[in-house]
Amino acid sequence: MTYEIDAKRGVANHYGARTTDASKGGQAKSTGKVKRAEWSFDYSNLPTYGSNNLQFVLPANATVVSATWITGTAWASGTSLNVGLYQGDGTVIDADGLDAAITPTTAGAVINGDGALVGKTIGANAGELTVAATGTYTAGTAKLIVEYVV
Repeated sequence: MTYEIDAKRGVANHYGARTTDASKGGQAKSTGKVKRAEWSFDYSNLPTYGSNNLQFVLPANATVVSATWITGTAWASGTSLNVGLYQGDGTVIDADGLDAAITPTTAGAVINGDGALVGKTIGANAGELTVAATGTYTAGTAKLIVEYVV
């Protein structure tokens, strides 16, 4: 599979067999003014910011209503995870603004984010989800749902 990025127009063309990488996120079913974005990922493919226009972007000045982590397979061997937002160029908005130092060691656990950005605006710049691990994880899957209002 190959992507061709046209920087001038800001579009990505796709060639070959297409697979879905849900760690990049995407718009999910939304209700009224509250929008919902979802990311599905595992320990070896954590969401991060990027400059290739493939990541789902929370719009500038969006207000985060909630951030919910749903553990699929228990996470093992690492210490903790920080869930936050960065700009596409790597400039930090808040590295643990959705939740800090979570330890999803129980399959099926639901963790409600209580970071500094929950209930607040993300600021004047668009944000991309980043999940950063402390320690080296050897197992674990999760889904993250972020609800926001623009």
